[in-house]
Amino acid sequence: MSEIDIALTVNGERVAERVEARQTLVDFLRDDLGLTGSHVSCEHGVGGACTIRVDGEIVRGCLMLAVQCDGA
Repeated sequence: MSEIDIALTVNGERVAERVEARQTLVDFLRDDLGLTGSHVSCEHGVGGACTIRVDGEIVRGCLMLAVQCDGA
């Protein structure tokens, strides 16, 4: 799989990481950053356990890719 460099701000701290192109945002936060507040449950965006705020908007972390948050 290809990897992409991303940079974003998480909880007020700047983060720069290399992620797999298809890695979900919730998996990035949990696995790469150790932030376990959001959970993976249904993986279809209906459960709500993966809810994350991105630039003031509520998103489903299981449906959004980490690379989509580059610059957020």
